[in-house]
Amino acid sequence: MAIIAIIQQKGGVGKSTISANLAAELVALKRSVILLDLDPQQSLTHWAQFGDGVLRSRVRSIDVEARQHQVFRAAVREASQQADYVLLDSPPGFPEAGMLAALVADLALLPVTPSPLDLLAAKQALELMEEARKQRGDGKPKVAFVPSRVMQSTTLGRELPANLKKLGQPVLPGISQRIAVAEAVLEGYTVREYFPESESVAEFQNLAKAVERLVRV
Repeated sequence: MAIIAIIQQKGGVGKSTISANLAAELVALKRSVILLDLDPQQSLTHWAQFGDGVLRSRVRSIDVEARQHQVFRAAVREASQQADYVLLDSPPGFPEAGMLAALVADLALLPVTPSPLDLLAAKQALELMEEARKQRGDGKPKVAFVPSRVMQSTTLGRELPANLKKLGQPVLPGISQRIAVAEAVLEGYTVREYFPESESVAEFQNLAKAVERLVRV
């Protein structure tokens, strides 16, 4: 069992997209998965309810704004007893929610888009993870960057993995910007379900395999 938090204080970096499609690929690998939606906007919850796919029975919404930390931890414990993987989709702009997720996670994935502002946000997110490690005292969560919404035709996109490596943490396989990923959301499906021939499926599959290797180390 592993708890994986997808954390980034900056919005628009693809946290919910990565959470949902990573879950789908783990399910494809025959792993049981529960997703906990910590975002007050409940984007992942709404996405799951749009369709009848892999997300619908696996997404649970949790209100962390109420500061009911014990309720949050109890929900995480319950989910971890029921699944191989628990994914925490944390909201942007709520450092407390990000910290709560980091304090229970085995692995924190930090999505970063190819933007100078996102690189700055990545450094700030890394500082948050370091603070969580200090509070826990067990070296967790492990941290890895995920290049997100990458356009390989741009210099910023091509250089993003190398720029992230300079921050001293693992950089996992990136996810390209593709219309099929966005269209899948409107139908309530993951990209694997909506357009299995999309190159995005292979990217998320590679990400899932990299995550599995990292949590086992």
